[in-house]
Amino acid sequence: MYAGKQIKIEQERITIQFKFKELAQEFIIGLTEHRAVGSIFVPLLIEKEKSYYKVTRVVKLRDVKSGEVVLSDQELEMLKLIENYSDEILVKKFSKKADQPSFFQNLDKDLFINHISPYIEKYIYRTILLLMKGNTRLFFKQAKYANLYDEDEIKINRQYSDCTFYFNRTETGTKYHLKISHEGKEINLLHKNIKMASTQPCSFVYLNYLYTFKHLSGKKLVPFLTKDQLTIPLQAEEKYYQSFILNTIRDFEVKASGFTIAESQPPRKTILSLEQDLALQPVLIVKFKYENSQYLADAVSSVFVSLENKDGNYLFKKFVRDRKWEDEQLASLKKLGLKYKNGLWNPEEDKQKTETENYYRGIEWLTGNSEQLKALGFQIQQNKLAKRYFTGTQTLDIQIKNNEDWFDIYAIVKFGEHQIPFIRLRKYILKNIREFELPSGEIAILPLEWFASYRDIFPFIKLEGNTMKLKKHHYQLLQDKIKGIDQNYFQKLGQINSVSNVQAEIPKGLKATMRNYQTEGYSWMVQLFENQLGGCLADDMGLGKTLQALALLLKLKKESSFPVLPKIGTDNQLQMSLFDSEEPSAPVQPASLIVMPTSLIHNWENEIHKFAPSLKIYKHVGALRNKAQKMAQSVAYYDVILTTYGTLRNDYEMLRMYEFFYLILDESQNIKNASSKTYKSILEIRSKHKLVITGTPIENSLSDLWSQFNFLNRGLLGSLPYFKREFITPIEKKNDQEQQEKLQKLIRPFVLRRTKEEVASDLPPLTEQIRYCEMTDEQKEIYETEKSAIRNAILQNIEANGINKSALVVLQGLTKLRQLANHPSLITQDTEAESGKFNEIYRCLKNLVAEKHKVLIFSSFVKHLNLLQAKIESKNWKYSLLTGKTTDRQEVIRQFQEDPDNHIFLISLKAGGVGLNLTSADYVFIIDPWWNPAAENQAINRAHRIGQNKKVFVYRFITEESIEEKIQTLKSKKSALAEKFISSNNPVTAITEEEIMSLFS
Repeated sequence: MYAGKQIKIEQERITIQFKFKELAQEFIIGLTEHRAVGSIFVPLLIEKEKSYYKVTRVVKLRDVKSGEVVLSDQELEMLKLIENYSDEILVKKFSKKADQPSFFQNLDKDLFINHISPYIEKYIYRTILLLMKGNTRLFFKQAKYANLYDEDEIKINRQYSDCTFYFNRTETGTKYHLKISHEGKEINLLHKNIKMASTQPCSFVYLNYLYTFKHLSGKKLVPFLTKDQLTIPLQAEEKYYQSFILNTIRDFEVKASGFTIAESQPPRKTILSLEQDLALQPVLIVKFKYENSQYLADAVSSVFVSLENKDGNYLFKKFVRDRKWEDEQLASLKKLGLKYKNGLWNPEEDKQKTETENYYRGIEWLTGNSEQLKALGFQIQQNKLAKRYFTGTQTLDIQIKNNEDWFDIYAIVKFGEHQIPFIRLRKYILKNIREFELPSGEIAILPLEWFASYRDIFPFIKLEGNTMKLKKHHYQLLQDKIKGIDQNYFQKLGQINSVSNVQAEIPKGLKATMRNYQTEGYSWMVQLFENQLGGCLADDMGLGKTLQALALLLKLKKESSFPVLPKIGTDNQLQMSLFDSEEPSAPVQPASLIVMPTSLIHNWENEIHKFAPSLKIYKHVGALRNKAQKMAQSVAYYDVILTTYGTLRNDYEMLRMYEFFYLILDESQNIKNASSKTYKSILEIRSKHKLVITGTPIENSLSDLWSQFNFLNRGLLGSLPYFKREFITPIEKKNDQEQQEKLQKLIRPFVLRRTKEEVASDLPPLTEQIRYCEMTDEQKEIYETEKSAIRNAILQNIEANGINKSALVVLQGLTKLRQLANHPSLITQDTEAESGKFNEIYRCLKNLVAEKHKVLIFSSFVKHLNLLQAKIESKNWKYSLLTGKTTDRQEVIRQFQEDPDNHIFLISLKAGGVGLNLTSADYVFIIDPWWNPAAENQAINRAHRIGQNKKVFVYRFITEESIEEKIQTLKSKKSALAEKFISSNNPVTAITEEEIMSLFS
């Protein structure tokens, strides 16, 4: 408190100085009498005067909060305890009315004895414990006196006082008395005047000393203030011995005669009791068993007493709990993962698991630690449970045998003495049912680990008795999950995923130098072949998927055992007359059947002739294709049979009669519809090995993937309904990451996809390819008719006017044939004929859009671009268009360059030949090539120029058996005729009539 203040004025500044006086104020506790509730403590501040202490303040909590009074932590704690029974608090807690005077005047006796007095004494005793530990002084404080004197001080004994009960049993009854002592000195309280401060436990003031007991109730002490002993009548003896005397022996020192008190250290055991909590969930309770008595681990009492009455002779057995041993037992449980909370012992709840998964965690802990608990001597009990759970050891023993196409899995689960075939748990694991009833009636809880490890396996299991059979293409489901499995075998299978670690020898007959990534792809396919597994080669367009597949077929090619080579008639017909009756002298490796869109037949044929000329080819297409009687010889003689999806669909009844070496599907997304006739027909065709090639295995939905992989490795992804339920719905509708990872794990070994960016280091800056396109039947008919008419018209014009005056007619004829080679609609709007080139351009374009590449499409004919534009718009693809009519060139260019969703730029050669920088594109389509390469090179340079950081692929689309193919052949041979067209301003005047007519032959 402030003692005074002085205000000092210096010039214009006011300074306030405070002077502090060292005040000799002391915080003490006063023991006083409340007008209604008896003895209470009151917190006081006193000031020392000459012969007395002046009480300056009754301290309230608000004084401390305001800063007027500063107390130590212990003093503040005592103040808070005392304020719990201030008049205001007592009225608020025990009265419905807020009228203090009437409450205390009319205090109900039962309310006071049974509720108010115990409530106040609880806080008084806690205050006494603080007084025993600290230095705060205690005084008697009479309400009518304001001052305190030294003789009012109550000395506080820092140690607890002791008591001993003496019992003497005789034939007439039992007498007992109580002796009080403090630090070994007896205190005789008979007929003495004491001041009771607390009764439960007892604390009293005698001769200005405060004596405090740890357990003794004041009610037990009060009778001996007026009597030297008490008597228990004979007729009440048994009742008293079973309660009062037993509790007294437990809590206090007892001297007895006439009955026996035996102290011992009985056998002990720790019990783990599986019970139910209030929420009816299984929980663990720890108990300690001493001989025949059980006690909760968190019981407060350290001493336990039992009574035996043998023919009227009372025997009390008393023992003290071995706290050190109990703590060691509890420490062992904690080390094994149990946590204590609110009297229960359980493994800590896993926040990552569901409430259902956590429900059984106590039972799972018991089974998981069964052997260790047994070794430590713990006893397991179950009480008050609706079910009896199995808590013993459970193990899963698995044996696996490798067969040609299957794993044979024999698994036994051991639940203690019970042995159960693991297959019996199949429906439980698939339906997430964790409770399994054993023959004993006990309920075993299946470990969550089994659900995680085997739930994905069971849908693909086939049963033979108690043996489970799993296809080898599911090997990745077993790997790292089952102990004791042949890891060497799995290591071999695992190499399929490590394409860069194992390289197969390149076949000598391959007429190409393979890039590193192509060698890896080829080696990957060889590993699949060696393990009799199907695969999906899904590289980006232009990375040489065909070359990799041809390298595989070339490596696996075996020489035919036929003694005489057959005569070859037409392109498609094998003349077998020389050896129709011959039988092969050794098993013949059948042909490999390659199925593709019609537009790819010519390209496959060219690629085989170019890179693998030793492979004998038969094209099973067209009206003249082999029928059943000749197909057997074709399968036996040729290495490769090329056919189309449409042809296979029509001929599958015949083709299914033969077993091919490899069945390869190019552009395998053609079988994405599992309900289509194409897909169903493909499944009917037999082959030893399977491969699919596609740049876009998924076009619309994950169901596309299922169809292709069900063809490759039947059953790999389960049934279609299963695949929809487990993968399509969770992934496509809920973006379920866990199911995505599971699906990726299933298919990963069987898919190899490299993007152009991933293999950029292996690629040259510019790669150019020619895509030969076959005309459709209608287109070919129109083309041949027009070609004949144009040829006749040119001949007539030359005959009538001479060659020099026929240049315009020749150029018009060439242009018309070029347009027909592109699309019949460029000549006439009335036709519904399709174009083979147009279909091939669209097929390639669809792949590039799916792969998110950018492509420039150049054409000499704006009308050709318009046809593509209409197709693109029907697919809702973003695109840009640049022709001579485009006015906002820079905006069109910017949209293509900057919009990541704009993948297509349609450009006329005349409008886009110069002044364009389109380095965001990495593919260039020249869809109607002609004589002069300069214009084409200008187009290519729109993408392949300074600043381009991508590898550029250029595709020239040429219609086979057309004027385009003839020009390309002349260009590739660098013929004199080609040179005339390239270098001359008016090439027609520079060539002969014979050369002109050769173009139209």
